[in-house]
Amino acid sequence: MKGTSDDYNRIHKVIQADKSLMSDGCKALILQDFAEKFNEYFDVMGLPRLELSQKNGVYTVQVTFEAERIKKFNVLK
Repeated sequence: MKGTSDDYNRIHKVIQADKSLMSDGCKALILQDFAEKFNEYFDVMGLPRLELSQKNGVYTVQVTFEAERIKKFNVLK
């Protein structure tokens, strides 16, 4: 019986991994791009964090980061 339980747990982990919305590599690339863009406006401390979820075919994306200061910039009219 223990073997069956171990097999179930292993299969469950594989299925959950396949359901992941984005691979770790893709997430890392996106976070690197966000960090570069955010650094144009802020002194960013480390990489941003990304939370991604899906419900009823709609994705919710939350990106958070910490910054030491907001950089000064002018808005062109």
